[in-house]
Amino acid sequence: MGTRTGLWQQTDFGTRVRPAREPVEGYRTFSTRGLGVDERVDLWERHNATALIDLRARTIDESVLEAREVVLRVGDLQLADVVANPHVVERSSAQIARSRVDGVALYFSLFGESFFYHDGGVHTQRPGTVLLCDVSRPFMRGFANGLEELVVRIPRQVYERIAGGALPRSPVVMRFDDAPDGNEYAGALARLVRGTLERPSADALAVAERSALGLVEAMLTGEAPSTAHRRAALDHIDRHLADRSLSVRTVARAVGVSERHLARVFAENGPGVARTILERRLDLAHRLLCSSSRPAVSAVAERCGFASAAHFARVFRERFDRTPAEVRASASG
Repeated sequence: MGTRTGLWQQTDFGTRVRPAREPVEGYRTFSTRGLGVDERVDLWERHNATALIDLRARTIDESVLEAREVVLRVGDLQLADVVANPHVVERSSAQIARSRVDGVALYFSLFGESFFYHDGGVHTQRPGTVLLCDVSRPFMRGFANGLEELVVRIPRQVYERIAGGALPRSPVVMRFDDAPDGNEYAGALARLVRGTLERPSADALAVAERSALGLVEAMLTGEAPSTAHRRAALDHIDRHLADRSLSVRTVARAVGVSERHLARVFAENGPGVARTILERRLDLAHRLLCSSSRPAVSAVAERCGFASAAHFARVFRERFDRTPAEVRASASG
């Protein structure tokens, strides 16, 4: 119950999210470290009420609460990474009545077995599983061995649109680790959440929201969100054409899917990822060379992410049957 198994032994789930070096708007961190012993629970509750979900908390056997949370608003979504020692949280009817939070929460357990009590019974959640619940219904959660988890909160209207129906009356639990019955889309969503929290940027957030919603839809319906993934990938590519490290690997990581899955998505619609990156770089280069500002060929090569002017000239001529210098000269005439 107190050890990590499966997915996070083999991937980056084994280490906790580190606070971002350059936080963006909507990024918040909170820790009980350094706070007075008697005020920790109250301040933890206040933080969560404004940043994520209004909950009441209490420790087990009157121990001191040790907790840390990273929260990021991504469009309509809230993403979080939570680490804490043993404690219990409750969302009561009174809290729900005065709370503006409505929708669902997805809890991805990374460490620590827990229980989830609601009006329909009790669920045990183990590491490697994700629990989806309606936060407008009372519930209680207990963590006898502490916890580490990722959280995604989705507003009601957004969830109902992507799920094609009402919020679930009972919690939904599924595996997201590398077990044979693990949901690959849930696993991809967990990776996306973690990566976005660790490397937040304005560009990353635009891609993350679309990818996350597509993955949630795929989790619930079993249908691959190919269109959403391709659209998010193209958006990321266009925003990072100047980055020489742009590759299948970096695009897949930004979108929150495996390289194999991303390659399959692109293969269904034409050129592969690497070829698409090259084609969009060349298209951008052609537009720049034809512009009134008449930038130097070397500057265009650098602006479009090519490793050298010589390589740029070669692939440009293969594509347009003219050299960059010839295109630049004809545009100026």
